[in-house]
Amino acid sequence: MTGVESIASDDDNDSDVTGQVELDSYADAGVLTSVDLVNGLAIGFAHGRPVPENDPRAVIATAPAVDPPSLARFTDDDRPSIVALARALRGVFTELGDNRIDDAATRLNELLSAHPAHPHLAKEDGEWRLHHHPVDAALVPMCTAICAEGMARMIGRGHAERLGTCGAPDCERVFIDVSKNASRRFCSTTCQNRVKAAAFRHRRS
Repeated sequence: MTGVESIASDDDNDSDVTGQVELDSYADAGVLTSVDLVNGLAIGFAHGRPVPENDPRAVIATAPAVDPPSLARFTDDDRPSIVALARALRGVFTELGDNRIDDAATRLNELLSAHPAHPHLAKEDGEWRLHHHPVDAALVPMCTAICAEGMARMIGRGHAERLGTCGAPDCERVFIDVSKNASRRFCSTTCQNRVKAAAFRHRRS
């Protein structure tokens, strides 16, 4: 599940509103896939519980940036590379959470340098669409280029603060904040409610 759920915050009525961000499932496939890879392969805790080890092929199979022909080229040799990509992207979220945008940009530039995009027009359902790679490209370079470019575009558009990590205890899930004032703190209502319940119990004690 991609972390794009919109969660209300206590600051939703602030006058300093930056405007809601709308994501397109095609144009923003890279950043959506980045969230899925990190949450599926590069975190130890989610919603207060340990995360079991997931099969990289199963995680990549549901990613928005991966189509069936690309998935068909997935091999056992790709498994460690996909996990390594997820961990590198996790590093970007961590750096952005620490307001180390320069470090995040450097990491993304390294990924883009190692796996540059090769734009290619492909005709789909009678219409031409621009892809990062030709249809026969290897899965890992293609996915790396798409994810790194998607994350880089968010930073380039001034939306670095919208790439977040859950603020709840024992949850390392990442998300994209599409709220109006970019003040989302949690990956889901589950974690938001966990924190509220803990605060309530603390006040009652």
